[in-house]
Amino acid sequence: MPTKRAKSVKSARPRRSASKAKRTVARASGARAALRAAGKARKRFISDLLKRGEAAKPTAEGRLPLNATHVITGQEADGTAQVERVRFKTF
Repeated sequence: MPTKRAKSVKSARPRRSASKAKRTVARASGARAALRAAGKARKRFISDLLKRGEAAKPTAEGRLPLNATHVITGQEADGTAQVERVRFKTF
């Protein structure tokens, strides 16, 4: 007859796979990656606005074309336009 083994008791505290320093570095690099991705998405969004004609500079009277939803307020150091939403598009 086989002998019974005692069940192993698991500790209540979870095991740590990485040291605190490694986790901190991982969080920081994840945050940097998120900022890079957000910057790329922002540039893509602005370039798409310009291609569709939904971003425009105001005229001398301060008016925008009817299809424009964003006004170009300036330019970033890298040449990307700064835009600000002024109205929603109605279809």
